[in-house]
Amino acid sequence: MKNLDTKPQTIQTDIHNFSDLTAVGAGAYAGLKNDRYYGNSSMAWSSLPDIMGDDFIEAYESLGDWENESRWQYSADDPLISGAFSQAYVVISAANNVIQNCKGYESGSTLTGAFQLEAQARALRAHCHFDLLRYYAQSYQRNSDSLGVPYVTVFSPDNPLAAKPSRISVKNCYDSIYNDLYRALDIYRQYGDVNNPERFFIDSTCIHAMLARIGLYNGQYAQAAADASVVIGKLPLANTTDYPQIWLDNSLSEIVWQIPSDQTMRPGRCNNGLHAAYRVANNFRDLVYSPAGGIRNDTNVIRRDILGTGNVNRTSLFKYVGTRNFKVYRTSEMLLIRAECKFRQSSGAGLDDLNTLRAARGVAAGTETGNDVFNAIFTERRLELIGEGHRWFDLRRTSRTIDRDECGSAGGSLSNVCSLGPDSRSWIWPIPFNEIKLNNNLAQNGGY
Repeated sequence: MKNLDTKPQTIQTDIHNFSDLTAVGAGAYAGLKNDRYYGNSSMAWSSLPDIMGDDFIEAYESLGDWENESRWQYSADDPLISGAFSQAYVVISAANNVIQNCKGYESGSTLTGAFQLEAQARALRAHCHFDLLRYYAQSYQRNSDSLGVPYVTVFSPDNPLAAKPSRISVKNCYDSIYNDLYRALDIYRQYGDVNNPERFFIDSTCIHAMLARIGLYNGQYAQAAADASVVIGKLPLANTTDYPQIWLDNSLSEIVWQIPSDQTMRPGRCNNGLHAAYRVANNFRDLVYSPAGGIRNDTNVIRRDILGTGNVNRTSLFKYVGTRNFKVYRTSEMLLIRAECKFRQSSGAGLDDLNTLRAARGVAAGTETGNDVFNAIFTERRLELIGEGHRWFDLRRTSRTIDRDECGSAGGSLSNVCSLGPDSRSWIWPIPFNEIKLNNNLAQNGGY
């Protein structure tokens, strides 16, 4: 983006000059801080995916927030699911506003800044559509004809879905996502990258991170590995000294893109701190405090032996205690993506990248072979990315099975819902009831 003196913070629809356009761009970013995206309440793409997985257990301290999602008992009128759907399209609509108005400023003294704004808006639009696919699409496969989500490219100030779009195929969604991301990269190549000292904006490195994650999900493994390599080459891993400081917002090491808290956003409100409604599962606690955890059991990251309600000794994640910047992409994820992509192209490959990450976290190198390499990569994703919005999606794209060890009063939990099988409807969220009521072009997912 044109060099901004402040963090993204405003939403604006009227555009009379280039300063207004810049403010609209900032507003598009600001939508990600909303409670229904990375923020405090639903935390749909920050903490919630881990709550829905097996790394967090509903504690006795729970007041019922996130209960439907944690217990996989949601329906089409669930407010959290509706809120996540609508907020993603609010951000998309704001990005569309930027894209539609950039053309008037892509000349003269504002040429470079306007093109950089367009690149970021296109990438942001692609990012949000992919996030929607992760919850609401019926498949992740690159060429799937099953239903994806509406790909919206028109700005509407009152209702992002006012045009009553239909759901398009997953394949067509990916086609549109790639079109936006590659166009953004072309713009940066021609007009230069955005100034991004605090990693608050989407630059070309971040776009490669987006492409790497998308390629991992949809099976484009060679290209995903190549995109991950670009990021790894530009932003080295944090060492054991810097790693704990990332979670205090004292280090930018290995951060590809982060969302600023502005003293309001609390992306880990439900599972961080001394009174977490969702505590860390005991089997994860044992893993992170084993030699495999390394520096990841630093007290700035996780803390154990916290006595809670019912005399249950709890472990709590401390990555996002209070108001912290949410880390959307980090270099460590890119190492894990490249490792998994190597393995999926050649069984047993990927150990080199896995051991590189282990060394950066103060963990001894492994000697795994064959399928044990994949299991080790998957375990490392769990160790490295807890609380960052990955576990549910990792389970969905692989085993599609969850078995929680701690259930009911015997397990120190309010929840008696412990298992989810591969054929459950719950792996795919329903399209919100109100959206279908307003737009009969939207088809519902099966089982809802």
